[in-house]
Amino acid sequence: MKKITNLLRLFVAFVLFVMMGLETYAQNRLAPDVQEWPVGEVVLLTGDTLQGPITYYRTEDVVNIQQPDGTLRALSPVNVDYFKVQESPDAYTRFFVTYNWDLNRSYSDFRKPTFFERMNKGPVTLITRETYINRDLSSRSFLARGGNYDPYYASGMPNYVQQVVPVYYILFPDGEIRTLRNVKKDLQRIFGKKASEVNKYVKKHRLSYDKLHGLIAIINYYNTLL
Repeated sequence: MKKITNLLRLFVAFVLFVMMGLETYAQNRLAPDVQEWPVGEVVLLTGDTLQGPITYYRTEDVVNIQQPDGTLRALSPVNVDYFKVQESPDAYTRFFVTYNWDLNRSYSDFRKPTFFERMNKGPVTLITRETYINRDLSSRSFLARGGNYDPYYASGMPNYVQQVVPVYYILFPDGEIRTLRNVKKDLQRIFGKKASEVNKYVKKHRLSYDKLHGLIAIINYYNTLL
């Protein structure tokens, strides 16, 4: 009887351990909006500069920067001019800049300071933010696109994850921010009379509006025509 009781206790402990592990795993899988970089710099509106590892909480639009003494300082766009991050000191630098945005409510005069990642510099600037959609891992369409079978999600636990989807915007010299809902068509409207010349450049260099590096090159070329 004592042996059975001990086995039961071990079994209960094992189940609790597995459940805690699965809960942590699920939280990690469902939180793609948090990103960390070991090298970072934040420039405040006051002109002060802070350096250290950065954690960016995209949904909350908040950055945490680690101070030399190990403490964390949380900053929102109302305090920040821009911040830049790198995976290592020699890696590519990414810039996140604060712009005043109407949150796609063109009928409103309200502008909220918001972080955008700046992809180029010029009269017409490509900026981006990320949104998240739930992707069903058990769906046939997901598996048909090469999705991997995940026994965790096949075991009766939640069968979806959040997928990161970039949303592109154009920043104009006057501060207007316009969403590119249909990237190619919306840019053609922006290019206006220059569209045919841009199209020749796109064809000549085999660029694609569907790829970020191509999109940046297209916009940079348009800026040379202004």
